[in-house]
Amino acid sequence: MDHDLFYLIGVGFIPLAFVAFVAAWADRRRPWAGLILLVLALGLIIAMRILNGDGAYGLSELPDLFMTTARRYWN
Repeated sequence: MDHDLFYLIGVGFIPLAFVAFVAAWADRRRPWAGLILLVLALGLIIAMRILNGDGAYGLSELPDLFMTTARRYWN
């Protein structure tokens, strides 16, 4: 698995973690699912930053990164 995919999956988990936190807050229960998703997201992003020798990506580069990674796996 390449580093770009790690980063995209990690960035994709962050909104899911937010939704899980809000749902747990609305139901007055502990946000375990949101916490697990957030830890996974941060772990993937940090792993990408450590493993990738070129440096990290910014949010402005996210659409281009998504398209190049999708093209790489689509073809």
